[in-house]
Amino acid sequence: MLLARLYKTAIKRRQEAKTQTRQSKTTLAIQTTSMQDSSFTADSTGVSTNIEHNAEPTPEPPTELESIAEHPIQRCNQDILSTIFEWFTCDHMTHRNRRAAQLTMVCRRWRQVALQTPELWRRFDIGLGYPLPTIRKQWDWLVSMRPAAPDDIRVDCIQPGYPDQPALIYLWSQCGISTLERITHLEFVLLRSSTAAGIAHPAIALPDTRIDRLWVDSHEYPGRSTTHAPWEVDQLLETFPHVRYIKLLRQSCFSFRPGNAFLHTTFLHITNCVNVSICAGLSSFVNLERLWIQATTISEGSASSTTTIRMPSLKWLCIYRATNFPWTKLDCPSLQVLTGEESVSDAIIRFLRQHPHVRDIDVQVDKQMFATFARTVPHVETLDLGGYIEGLVEWQTTTDLVEPPFPNVRRLILDRTEEEIGLDLFESIVKTYCLLSISTTTTATTPPSIPPSQPQAHSIGESNPRKRAVDCLCVFGTTESFKTAKWAQSPLLAGCVRTSRTYSHLEPWLCLELRWPESSQSH
Repeated sequence: MLLARLYKTAIKRRQEAKTQTRQSKTTLAIQTTSMQDSSFTADSTGVSTNIEHNAEPTPEPPTELESIAEHPIQRCNQDILSTIFEWFTCDHMTHRNRRAAQLTMVCRRWRQVALQTPELWRRFDIGLGYPLPTIRKQWDWLVSMRPAAPDDIRVDCIQPGYPDQPALIYLWSQCGISTLERITHLEFVLLRSSTAAGIAHPAIALPDTRIDRLWVDSHEYPGRSTTHAPWEVDQLLETFPHVRYIKLLRQSCFSFRPGNAFLHTTFLHITNCVNVSICAGLSSFVNLERLWIQATTISEGSASSTTTIRMPSLKWLCIYRATNFPWTKLDCPSLQVLTGEESVSDAIIRFLRQHPHVRDIDVQVDKQMFATFARTVPHVETLDLGGYIEGLVEWQTTTDLVEPPFPNVRRLILDRTEEEIGLDLFESIVKTYCLLSISTTTTATTPPSIPPSQPQAHSIGESNPRKRAVDCLCVFGTTESFKTAKWAQSPLLAGCVRTSRTYSHLEPWLCLELRWPESSQSH
């Protein structure tokens, strides 16, 4: 990265400058002594015979430092440079204060811009392994750098023996954290998940502070740990009752007590956790709008003993590799989005039949479940389809469907990142779903094994059975795969508008969006 390179070069330049200064002083002393001891004789022209007339020196190539000094980033104005600095320090997984301090060591101008950018100093990184007075000085310095106190707080508890509640109590009182009206991000990083209960203590409670995000992370994956201490998330929410978004990462053996009512939490994110008992307590989040459970094992007892889980405000459900998730026990009347790339099963089919208002779906479907899935969600408008995407064009010959699948889809995403989409398949999908004025290339006739009552595949020259084209066709891949894939050279892409979109949770994959003019989509 350029910023890191500039920082290293600046440090190297300082070291070289010190060395050159020492060498210059030594050389100057030697030259002065030599001039005092030497006698010069002049010829008839009055010029010393010891001086040679040399030609002009050949200019040396620019050094690395001079090349960086000429880099276009050095011509950016202060506003643009401040924005670049903010992006450089915005990663929650790094020591943000240290990164901001590195920017001040590159050059004088960067130091001035960094010190005049308050957003760089909004993070307060607390390493509980440092002396408490030192942490207090860090807080005082950050407060002096911006009009408001830091509202992004990361507590690093990875040293053995932490989290230490007396240390947290000291920091909460001495640094003024307990008096903050709002914290945008509060994060606890633990050495082991078994110590999570240590951060739920009444003495560090923030009963009146609004917390936008609360993250509890662990450096040790719970599956590798031999120590598991059960704890209740209710204690954490009682300590920080006004949290909006809570993320539990790499935790184990936690549970929710049924009967409580958490009114302020709207987003619950659980990822890479094991042996969790959450089903009975999910109904406690009466205003929960997003529930994401990823790569998590739910205890069998929790899933089997739960009756109905009513979540009246839930709009987005993301389930990815969540073992023992109770699909058939959820009651989500406001649900609109279902994502997570789960493989379509009988339980998911029953769930979708109970929630016919879901309009955005991201699933994997095999050949056996394709027809059942298509009949269950004819209303879907955004479909991220993985697995048997051939069913989009082969439905007449491989399924018992009597109508084209997904008649109301407006945004179709072909989620096949692990193998290349063939040219024939891609062009058939484009003709069937995007360019309705072009008849499909399907020429298959009804095989003898298919009953006569089933419709035959339409041949070249017949009209497309779909009634309207999709607004956007999307393909996942990398920049290089978009250039080298055979389907990327299809003449059907001529005239379409291409845009790409990145997703932080899908890096390094991109989503290539293809849109055709309306004139080419109509019959």
